Amino acid sequence: MSEETIWLFGLPCSGKTTLAEGLLGPSTVHLDGDYLRNTLNSDLGFSKEDRTENLRRAAGVAQALNEQGFDVVASFITPYRSQRDLIAETIENVSFVYVNAPVEVCEERDVKGMYEQARNGEIEGFTGIDAPFEEPEGEETGLEVQTATHSKEESLEKINTELDLKFNPSHIFIGRWQPLHDGHRTIIDSAADNGKNVIIAIRDTELSEKNPLTAQERQELIEDVYEDHPNVETMIIPDVDTVAIGRDVGYSVVSVPEEVAEISGTETREEYEKNELLTGQHLED
Repeated sequence: MSEETIWLFGLPCSGKTTLAEGLLGPSTVHLDGDYLRNTLNSDLGFSKEDRTENLRRAAGVAQALNEQGFDVVASFITPYRSQRDLIAETIENVSFVYVNAPVEVCEERDVKGMYEQARNGEIEGFTGIDAPFEEPEGEETGLEVQTATHSKEESLEKINTELDLKFNPSHIFIGRWQPLHDGHRTIIDSAADNGKNVIIAIRDTELSEKNPLTAQERQELIEDVYEDHPNVETMIIPDVDTVAIGRDVGYSVVSVPEEVAEISGTETREEYEKNELLTGQHLED
């Protein structure tokens, strides 16, 4: 994305926050309804007027961030068409995504029990129960993802494709991957399974006993493993010795359990080779 806002709206527990987190890149700010309600907008209630003011402030923040060179992903219920019109008037470059899920599905996902409290009269003005949600109509419908029938990965792929968003990796993993084993998978999956955009960079090492697979063979194996993850891409890079990143600028190294750190690629290869001798099968099979 380039200095724009993606505004996700839909019923409570429809999947807005989950999808928003999957769209985040290095220069993207997530504006979340719950967080703003507890901070900037803690003085507001849940009347239609207060809900509109909550969204007016959020839209103003999004526009200010866009003007400063940041992309924004916003996740708010945004139940009224008039509110969405206000947001469109406030933010210069905004795309709306309707995160559609039936109320009964949202209720099943509700780990906080908000829907049950609303049905019992403990919460008043709860969207989808005793407060309306105006579904988009006509041209306003725009992009819609149906999270009850499509996976998180499928929904993210649709958003990225239809809005023509740039693939913004937040995690880059560099290695030989000779071969890809459970230790590698644990590290990569910690990001990939949480919807983060991941690049697996494959060092183009020379063939040797220690490096029996070409970079292209390793790339094919990795792509087979992650074929169901549209948020994972692979690339072949030179056989670098060192990667340096700036200090105290927000980068971090993934920590793994001790038992995972002890997994050895050499031992994995030797196990493969032993199995080949016993079964006559090749590593790539």
